Amino acid sequence: MKKLLPLLGPALLLIGIPFSGHAQTVQLKDGKVLFAKEMRREGNFLFLKVSTPNGAVTDELVQLPQLERIDFGELPALVEARQLAQAGDAKGVLEITSQPAVFFRTYADLPGSLWPDVMRLRLAALAVAGTSEMLSELQKSWLPTGDPELDTAFRLIVAGQNDPAGARTAWKALAQPGAGTLAAGISWLETGQAALKAKQWREAVRAFLSVEVFVPQQRLLLPKALLGAATAFKEKGDHGKAAAFVHEIGADFPGTPEAAAAADLLK
Repeated sequence: MKKLLPLLGPALLLIGIPFSGHAQTVQLKDGKVLFAKEMRREGNFLFLKVSTPNGAVTDELVQLPQLERIDFGELPALVEARQLAQAGDAKGVLEITSQPAVFFRTYADLPGSLWPDVMRLRLAALAVAGTSEMLSELQKSWLPTGDPELDTAFRLIVAGQNDPAGARTAWKALAQPGAGTLAAGISWLETGQAALKAKQWREAVRAFLSVEVFVPQQRLLLPKALLGAATAFKEKGDHGKAAAFVHEIGADFPGTPEAAAAADLLK
């Protein structure tokens, strides 16, 4: 038990998934299926409290080589996080996925883990609203997901904090027309921010609008990209286009910090 304390913390040792509210289905290679109300991992073992058909709860010990898959189901926390992502609420996504991120890191190497799903949301949110403390913690706690898109995005975000020159080189390589990855979206966003600082308005507009054109599915990146485009158009003196993007942000992403900033942009 003591070995788990640094990973999980006391709150997660004896309970299942406190943010899910339902059991996990644990499938074994011999065809046996267990419905786990509580679960913890210690080394190469899973300790389970299992519901039986007659309503009793029994203890089960599963060796990891016996495991076929864990089905965690549709977790309410991730459902809400995806809704927040659609609304462009990066801070909300970071808040609601913080506990799942800690939990699923422990099970990241097991079949069925939702670690990649959690990090797909968190990485995009961190690219927009992550603090230096959050990014440092990400670097310490990261485990590869096996998804090249996510693992590349992680390296890019970390490079932005630790190796700015290397990050700029990566942005240039990744921000190519037609690229539809999260890393490409982050690269266009960062390229646009750099162009704004350099007062290169045309380059900023091109970079920010590439986010909307090539990675529209990355909803968490869009409010910041649209605000950047509106700012660049304003500085170019094209108030009509700036106003159009201000309206788009307010209509599509109400309640976000970018919507509030956009409302003040043309005053």
